[in-house]
Amino acid sequence: MKKIDKKKDIGNLKHIAFIMDGNGRWAKKRGLPRNVGHKFGYEKMKVVLKRCCELGVPVVSVYAFSTENWNRSKEEVDAIFGIVRDNLVADTPLFQEWNVKISTMGDTSKFPKDLQDALSDIKKSTESNTGTILNLCINYGGRADVCYAVNQVLAKKLAKVTEEELGKHLYGANLPDPDLIVRTSGEQRMSNFLIWQGAYAELLFLKQNWPSMSPKLVDSCITKFKKRNRRFGRVK
Repeated sequence: MKKIDKKKDIGNLKHIAFIMDGNGRWAKKRGLPRNVGHKFGYEKMKVVLKRCCELGVPVVSVYAFSTENWNRSKEEVDAIFGIVRDNLVADTPLFQEWNVKISTMGDTSKFPKDLQDALSDIKKSTESNTGTILNLCINYGGRADVCYAVNQVLAKKLAKVTEEELGKHLYGANLPDPDLIVRTSGEQRMSNFLIWQGAYAELLFLKQNWPSMSPKLVDSCITKFKKRNRRFGRVK
């Protein structure tokens, strides 16, 4: 594992989020089953994570399984669960070597117990790591996230709800909001991803499918981010 690349200035980037789209289409173009595309997609996630670790990016979020993905075939859903479960367990030593801390956003209680156990174990085994946080958005949806927070606030019986109070109850409330959201595959929409937290995120849409991501493309995304003029409603 390389040390932080101090020659590469990441600016004020604290959190980069990826919508990992196009695994199935990547596989189809090669005459392969969709499940093979998901396997390649997981491997490419590690490539992207490693580069972000080398650059010193504090938080990396990946849209691993959305609340809408349950609408896919049971075969594909089960395959995704198996890929996540088996590889997280196998790659735990690698995450330790990279000093990566694993966190999750989403309702993991809906998953099979073996997957729940794998997620719980890797979070516990990496909780003391101090490097990049890999935030797995899994069974996650932006609207469900907001509903979850609203229900938490309602339980407190507050007379008035503020943005600050609601934000405290969202999934991943301990993480900074994403500065940059990158979507692969050429699609240009958010697909219910971090719709509250990403209100002021810079957006990048890449034509490449996720399995075609590379360290060079990660660098390119960060370079483009640094050129953006982020005003947050102010006039500079």
